[in-house]
Amino acid sequence: MVSRKILDCFCEARKTQAFYTRCLDADLTEEERDLILALIMESATVSNKISRFCSSREEGISQ
Repeated sequence: MVSRKILDCFCEARKTQAFYTRCLDADLTEEERDLILALIMESATVSNKISRFCSSREEGISQ
């Protein structure tokens, strides 16, 4: 079973990604936009790592 803390981390990573995405609506320079896009990608990587961790833990339990 995946701990509640790990699930909370996943939710926060997704919230952060959504926040960064909303920032793209602002009037940004190209450099600022590139930074925000990089942050979105990093946040997606974090949430994907957590998701894979949870999936592997669940698979280990069901075997």
